[in-house]
Amino acid sequence: MRKISVLIFTLILFVFTACEEKKKNDTEIPVENTTEIFGTDTTKSQSDTRFKVEKKVPMQQKRTESSSLSDTFSLYDFKNTHYTVTVANQKVTFKESTKAITLITFFATWCPPCGGEIPYLNDLQKKYKKDVLISGILVHDDIKKQALQSFLAQYNVKYFISNSTHNNDFASLVTKTLHMPHNFSIPLIVMYVEGEYFTHYEGSVPVEMIEYDIQQALKMLK
Repeated sequence: MRKISVLIFTLILFVFTACEEKKKNDTEIPVENTTEIFGTDTTKSQSDTRFKVEKKVPMQQKRTESSSLSDTFSLYDFKNTHYTVTVANQKVTFKESTKAITLITFFATWCPPCGGEIPYLNDLQKKYKKDVLISGILVHDDIKKQALQSFLAQYNVKYFISNSTHNNDFASLVTKTLHMPHNFSIPLIVMYVEGEYFTHYEGSVPVEMIEYDIQQALKMLK
């Protein structure tokens, strides 16, 4: 009987000791692992945040530099029509023009869609001649003077076409103010209302879209 009591006591003591050890293990080990995990995540999070901030700074500087660009250009055509054009931020003014709306179309003679839009621009110039100045800017085109004159005659162009040596520089600055790439797509039409940027169209677009925006701009001016 005594041996049985000793055996029972020994078993109870063993079970109690094992439970205490398990309780101790369950309490301490996860706490250490959790601390290590949180520490790793926090460090990673801080590192990611610093990386994002460093990435943003040069982009902000780039936009600021682009928006501060300004210059004045001399644009002229074969008829000796001349415009002194100033670019400042997203504002473009044709000094000699009294028209409230200016449509600048950047084009090239080797670009089929550019030729395709000419009849529609002719119609817009005729319909809104009191309020709209359409200015065609020949860009990145090595066509000779006589060949260009033949091109304009072939399409019966009714609006101002600049063949100035300043054309490419003017186009480069305008597209920079719009945060567009150096190798921008043509045809490109940019609309300004009283010198302020209004909208632009990349590639071929329905003439109805352009006319709708002209009408909205005229309503805004009333």
